[in-house]
Formats: sequence, structure tokens, C-alpha cells
Amino acid sequence: MWNMFKRPIGHVCDPSAGKGNLIRYAQEGFSGLAEEDIPWVAEFEDTEYQQGRYTVRLRERARQKFQRLREVSVVEIDAQHHASLKELGANLLGYDFLQVQSLAAIDQVIMNPPFSEGAKHVLHAWDTVYDAEIVAIVNAETIRNPFSQERKRLVGLIEKHGSVEFLRDQFTGDVERKTDVEIALIHLDKEPANGLDMDAIFAGMRKDQEGPELNPEQCSALTLPNNFVQDTCMRFDMAVNAARKSCEAQAISAHLSAQLGLTLEEMQAKGVGSDSRESVGSIRKYANKAFQEAYAHLKKQAWAQIIRSALLTEKLSNQARRKVESSAASIYQMEFSAYNVHGFLAGVIESMGDIYRDMICDLFDTIIERSTDNVVFYKSWKSNQKHRIGVRIRKTRFIIPRFRSHWGDGLDYESEQFLADIDKVFGYLHGETKHYDGLVSGFKRREKGSSERIKTRYFDFRYYCGTGTIHFYPASQEVVEKINQFVGKLRHWIPADMNEANADFKKQYEQGESLSKEYLDAYRKSNTRTYGYDDPARAVIRSLKGTGSNELPELDRIQAAIDGIHAKHGLRCGPALEQRPVLQALPAPQKVAVSAPTPLPQSEQLDLLAA
Repeated sequence: MWNMFKRPIGHVCDPSAGKGNLIRYAQEGFSGLAEEDIPWVAEFEDTEYQQGRYTVRLRERARQKFQRLREVSVVEIDAQHHASLKELGANLLGYDFLQVQSLAAIDQVIMNPPFSEGAKHVLHAWDTVYDAEIVAIVNAETIRNPFSQERKRLVGLIEKHGSVEFLRDQFTGDVERKTDVEIALIHLDKEPANGLDMDAIFAGMRKDQEGPELNPEQCSALTLPNNFVQDTCMRFDMAVNAARKSCEAQAISAHLSAQLGLTLEEMQAKGVGSDSRESVGSIRKYANKAFQEAYAHLKKQAWAQIIRSALLTEKLSNQARRKVESSAASIYQMEFSAYNVHGFLAGVIESMGDIYRDMICDLFDTIIERSTDNVVFYKSWKSNQKHRIGVRIRKTRFIIPRFRSHWGDGLDYESEQFLADIDKVFGYLHGETKHYDGLVSGFKRREKGSSERIKTRYFDFRYYCGTGTIHFYPASQEVVEKINQFVGKLRHWIPADMNEANADFKKQYEQGESLSKEYLDAYRKSNTRTYGYDDPARAVIRSLKGTGSNELPELDRIQAAIDGIHAKHGLRCGPALEQRPVLQALPAPQKVAVSAPTPLPQSEQLDLLAA
């Protein structure tokens, strides 16, 4: 198959990749195949040459012709194979090849599609490439018996743009798709239908002709649909088509400019005559290289619009959005099409349960870590760690510092997104399904430079621009208790049902604000260090996440402080005593005569066994 490619190997795509055997086999030098059976190897004499300190065998070097493919892209519907494909260094364009709309940046397509849909897949490859070669394996009957319109079209393409070779018994060993039927090995070479016809270009030129003016209507903005995804996809397709024509025009312009020669100043600077010409190489190669670069950049632009769109920013927390953006390099490799965009967004929506869980925990941890004044300590219900320490957010007020302004006293993008995270979390916890009067809208109502208290649905707040600090006042204690209960139960700091705990556990939890003052007083008195950052709440969170390595002394001290204060107040936290019902006297058992059932007829017994 690989020997059928006639152009220099560039960006290769396998749209029916499976486990990646076609690519892997080439990269590994076609192991197991005799040298005489590899055409580009057999044409060399079996000789050696010296390369520095090493002796290199010529045929062995030729065998590795495809070892370092410049770029490989794949399409594979079975997600179980994606990991092995990525190990080959392949970019995953999508899942269903028939949904891929463009392979414009591909130079070579090598494919072994399902035999039942061979013609359909090869035709789709032809329709989606722009300037590329296609080598494909199909059932020989697909070509020998062209009874359908698809098969007739494929045969016509082979006659006009390629060749076919019929082979038998090519897939009978240890291969992914076994077959002993006759196959057809197809080669198609697709060249641009227009844009690079030099004869037509020169024929259309006239001497002394002024350059044509641009048509204003062609440069006017187009009215596009309101649907965001369709709108973005349409703009992308239009930009790709324009880029293709632009790259072709630039290639032709560079070629003609080089043929025209140098300017007088350039001749003088280089010390050459009027017959000097600079070589720009193949017009086709120049245009393809420029287009591939432009296409990759357009894909990045288009995917960036999706990643930063309101469709995601309204659903994801700032942290979750950053996680998505950290995977942007992988997302950029996917073909940009409505199918892939909807698939990407559907994947996000399906993961919303996990996303919101992480979002709630991230916000909780951020509030806890930003200031010890936000924290209430208590003895946890259970713990998989050495220390039984739980934390919750104060119900009356919490403070978050380090908000940044970008101009005046308005918040920068990241700070505003953090307020949006709070809106999303508490909206989710309270079952909000629509936009509500949250912190972001409240901040926009605030007068510039004012530190007045602003009221919103779940919080009042004051912003102190000079220090970059916001004070949050929950509308009720139940507002903050929603997040405390959610995280506490998730991390087993409190029982799933508070009725499982005894009165002392409930007391130390509910009166945590006043008890935490005593805990921290005892904690500070036990400090023997005179330097370093000393924050027990931060130590609890870092220990939970496994990101801290030096928090054990702080955890030991806060645990000892909690135990000491509990002993002082006579608190013994634990499970509630179970109230067992009093056993009632059972009546004396009565003897019941039991008779054996009448056996089924033999025929019915056999029917039952068969069933």
C-alpha cells in the first residue's frame, strides 16, 4: 500500500485506523517482510557505508523510510483503541469518518475501510481531501460489479484519476481484519480543480492592463444564522475556502514575481545582473504548505470560540474551564465541524454531575484557604487519615481577598469569573434553572468607588477596592449550610443523616463558631515556632488533597486543641445510641404437616429442563 504513494510523504491520515496497524507497520519498518518484497528496499544493493563511527547497511536504512512520519492523523469509532493510537503520535480527528467534513490539510490518505461500505468511505475521502493521494483496500467485487451509483462513481474516479490492482489471500494471517477474498488496491490522485492552472492564468493576461478593483459586495459582512455553533462552523468553512484561494494566489504571485526578476536596488546590493532569478520551488508545494499553516490556525481560532463561549462559561467553573483549556492542544487536533462541536459539548454536559461536584469542592476549599477567619473547625465523623478534623464555612460572614482590578475599580476577567463560580455553585445547590440576581449582576450595579453593601439573591457583599477584598454576608444561615453539608457528607466529615450522630457531635458542629475561637487560642499557645506560615485550615485542605508534605505538626496541634477543648466541656462525639425494640414473646411453634408435591409427568419434566 505504502509503495503506491507517488508524492513525498507529508501529513498522513488513516480514517479507519482500528488499532493503528497500517501506521505502526510502516513506522516499524515492515517487520516480518522480506527485503525483496519491499520495492524501495529491493532496488538498492545490499551494501554498507560508513557514517561517522557507525556502519550503516543501505537496505536497513531504506526499510526505515516511514519511521519518522511528519504528521499522522486518525479517525476511529472504537474509543478503546484511542490510547494505542495516541502512542503512535497520531492526532485524533474524530470518531465517525463519515461525519468528518474536511481533510483539506492532508497529503496522503491510507485506508482499510469496512468491506460493506468500502465505496462509500473511499468516495468520502475523495470528497473531503483537497490536494492529496488516496490508497485504499476494498473488496474486489466493489470494482468488478459496479451495480450501484456509488460503485459506478468510484470506478469512474479510478479510470480518470488513478489505478487499481487486484490481489488475493492478502489478509489471512495474524491481522486485524481477516479475509481470504480477492481485494482491490486502489490509488487515487486528487489535484485542485482550479487555481493552479498556469496556462489559463497566462492566457488571461493582457499587456498594460490595470489591476482589477475589489468588488465591494464581496467584502461586505454576511448575515449569518443566530445559532452559535452553526454560525461559527459557517464562518470557519468560509474562512477555509478564502484561505485556500489566498494561498494559491500567493503561490502564483511569488512564482511570477521571481520570474520577473530583482529590483535595481536588489541587483546593486547583491552585485548581480538582470538575468538573476530567485527560485521559489514548486507552486503547488508552496501553496499547500501555506494553506496547511493557515488551516491549523483557523482551527485554533474556531475551537477557541467554542471553549470560551457562553455555552461553556455559563456551565463551567473557572477551575473547570482552565482544565478544559489545558487540553486545548488535543482539542485543536480534532476536525472543526458541527458534529465534533456538538459531540464535545455533549461530553461536557454528560459530565456535569462530576463537574459540579468538583466545582463545589473547589469553591469550598478556596474560601477555607483564603482566610482562617472564614473557618469553623469540628471533630469529623469519620476519617481515612490519622486526624479527625472537619472544617466548614462560617454562616454569618466570610472574606475573600486578592481580587484584581483591570481599570478603575472594575474586576479583571479571572476575578469576575470567580464571582460567577459562586453564583453557579449556590444556584446549583438551591435548584436554580435560570439566570438569577447573583453576585456578577450585583457587582455591575455597584457605583464606581463605592463600598456600600449590595444585596443579591443569596448574598449581600461589600467590595473594598483599595485592598481588593470582598466581604460576603449570606442571606440566611441555610445558604452557607447547603455547601457545608454537601462537602461534609462527601468527605465523611459529617454523617449522611445527622440523626446518626449523638447530641455532643451535633452540639460541637452547630456551636462551631464559638468553639473554634477556643480551638485556635489553644492552638496558638501550643506553637513553638517563631517563623513560617501557620494556618491549620490550609493544612487540613492540603493534607486532604495530598499536596502538602509539612503539615503534620499543624494537624497534630489542631487535633490536640480540639480534643482538649472537648474534654474541658465534657463533649464526647460519636454515634447515637441505637434504640433497640423490646423482644416480645413468640407464640409456640405449631406443627404443620408437609406433604411431598405430586411429581410432574416425565414429558413435562424434560420440557422444563430444556427451558
